[in-house]
Amino acid sequence: MEKRKLLIVFIGMLLLIALAGCGKKAAPVAKENSNNLIYASESEFDGLNPILEETNVDALLFRGLFRFDENNEPKADIAESFNMSDDKLTYTFKLREDIRFHDGEPLTAEDVIFTIESVLDDKNASFLKSDFIEVESLKKIGDYEFELKLKRPFTPILDKLTLPILPKHAFEGVEMRTAEFNTHPIGAGPYQFDRWDRGNSLTLKAYEHFHGVKPSIEKVIFKFIPDSNVRALQLASGEVDIALLDPVQVGELEKRDHVKIYDIDTADYRGILFNMQNDLWQDVRVRQAFSYAIDRAQIVKGILKGFGEEAYSPLQKHAYHNENIEKYTYDIAHAEVLLDEAGWEKSDDGFRYKDGQKLSFTITAPASDAVRVNMANYVAEGYKSIGADVDMAALDWSAITIEDTDAFMIGWGSPYDADHHTYILFHSAESSLTGSGYNFGSYSNAKVDALLEKGRLSMDEQERKASYMAFQEELANDPAFAFIAYVNAVYGIHGNIEGVKERTLGHHGSGFLWNVEEWKWNDR
Repeated sequence: MEKRKLLIVFIGMLLLIALAGCGKKAAPVAKENSNNLIYASESEFDGLNPILEETNVDALLFRGLFRFDENNEPKADIAESFNMSDDKLTYTFKLREDIRFHDGEPLTAEDVIFTIESVLDDKNASFLKSDFIEVESLKKIGDYEFELKLKRPFTPILDKLTLPILPKHAFEGVEMRTAEFNTHPIGAGPYQFDRWDRGNSLTLKAYEHFHGVKPSIEKVIFKFIPDSNVRALQLASGEVDIALLDPVQVGELEKRDHVKIYDIDTADYRGILFNMQNDLWQDVRVRQAFSYAIDRAQIVKGILKGFGEEAYSPLQKHAYHNENIEKYTYDIAHAEVLLDEAGWEKSDDGFRYKDGQKLSFTITAPASDAVRVNMANYVAEGYKSIGADVDMAALDWSAITIEDTDAFMIGWGSPYDADHHTYILFHSAESSLTGSGYNFGSYSNAKVDALLEKGRLSMDEQERKASYMAFQEELANDPAFAFIAYVNAVYGIHGNIEGVKERTLGHHGSGFLWNVEEWKWNDR
């Protein structure tokens, strides 16, 4: 493990030397096609079916009934209009009649109904199922009109209907999980599938019959570069046009004439997920102690270089955020008191023991994410001050099963409705061990469950706010994560690209390409 840590530091030093050595005036390399956009993708996707896996190409390939605008509010897209019944249970949608999938087939009400039913079909194990469990029935009224009936009023339904629409005809006679569509998708977005060179790149080409703004950039190429240092070097050399940067890389890259830096606010937080399958975390005092023993201010200053802020809640960037909950300000003395109360006694070797068991565990982080690795290293080292022997495992994503870790350096967050990425993360029914949700730590709290259910079902704004305020308080008292910091999305982009519209982004900087069809090269 020490060798891995030294290697990470060494690679970082080489990067800074290489960037500095290239010189501010070094000319970027010329591309074969000057009207392409090359995006340095942090990872490769398993598939491109948006109801089975969320990727940063979804907004390019697909469209939904609604689409989030620059204020992250859902606005009609494929839906031309809709009506809601007085009891707020029945919605009637009229679709635009000029929408065509990339294969030329019309997008109709049958496709919308098929997509939602596919999400709800257990055999598909869609991660989006909880978004539509309040749907009671779907009925086609005409080719471009359908009715959606709910079991109970469900406030976030329009947010959920940003769901990418799939073509029903592409799945006839095949199982969704093994369909060819998953690697050769057909959508109705501004770009269509061109080719996928596994291990290297994914190429999308402009769809000339797109119903919205016609794309100016001919092709968008996602070049798979898991190493953040390599991404930065290729941005500096001009081999790629856009890359999500680590904070330590910004200083050198912003000196480049051809690179423009976008420092964008996000709802993207980092924290330590406590795996409740580990007996250590059953005592809430232990989870609280480890939450107090994190110097968040130093992490924001040192690791994030100021590109972020201390975190204490999953809704900190939302209108419903609760400022009055426990923030777990750095307090070693209080952490030690809690561990004493939990029966973990300090020994002469400086570590704590209980019933002959040493206070120890491992924090796992993806090796390709330098920020998470650095956070995990820093936190693990700091935990020695409270008598805990904590290791850090930096592993390739292919070697990580979050449900099998002691603790995991999580990255999550959403700028949309308060229900988005709270219910699916913290409700006990969303445990990834028993369902298709993202509750990887098998967190279970009956009060949290009830508040999340009330929050998504209440139609009264103040009642919803009260539910989510109370949810944050209960989650702080009984933490599922030790929240650490919100991380700004710092993108480096070729300075000749214009049309970028900034908005608050989601986890891992997702959403930055939301209006890429409006981008263009201003020198071509």
